[in-house]
Amino acid sequence: MGPERRIRLTEGDSMESGLRCPACGTYTAISDIIATGRCRNGGSSGSCDVTLHVDVVVER
Repeated sequence: MGPERRIRLTEGDSMESGLRCPACGTYTAISDIIATGRCRNGGSSGSCDVTLHVDVVVER
């Protein structure tokens, strides 16, 4: 496993209930990222090898 790199996403990286993969640009539903840890173009049939995670930050 390589080093972890965190990217702060902007409004332009989101669309409805999905996010744009910073590696390949494919839009993937947040629920799919949480369930699989990959973008839609990743996994066994795709070419994107980036692992994605969703962190939730709660501020008071």
